[in-house]
Amino acid sequence: MQNLFAVAVIAVAMSAGMSQAQTPPAAGAQRTVKAIQPGLVEVAGPRVNDAYNAGISKIVASPAKGAKSIEVQSPYGPIFFDWPKDVKPVAFTITTGKAAGSVAEVSAPGFTEAARSDYKAAIDAVVTEAISQSAAQKKRKT
Repeated sequence: MQNLFAVAVIAVAMSAGMSQAQTPPAAGAQRTVKAIQPGLVEVAGPRVNDAYNAGISKIVASPAKGAKSIEVQSPYGPIFFDWPKDVKPVAFTITTGKAAGSVAEVSAPGFTEAARSDYKAAIDAVVTEAISQSAAQKKRKT
């Protein structure tokens, strides 16, 4: 019975590792982007597709978490980094959706029209850094 349990644990561990090394989608692929807050899709939509094309499945940005303020799920494993310099930290989540035909989702609980420029600058800077770090991670692992 213990051997069966050990085999099951090893199988789960191996499948978890393999799920991290997925091939990114073809360049130029587009996702339908659904924004939770009105106006957010215009701010984040194009950058969501950039993240998706880089193979990034999720970005979670949280103010005031230091070096782990930004969490990125890439095909090569998780990435953590602090807010880019000169960017106002704002909370948002981008989920690109892994399955073919799924819809990407953007959520920013504090988004308002008055804060539109802050969110645009933050999303642009964070997605750019996430793509850069994901590419560097890929290079290290391949």
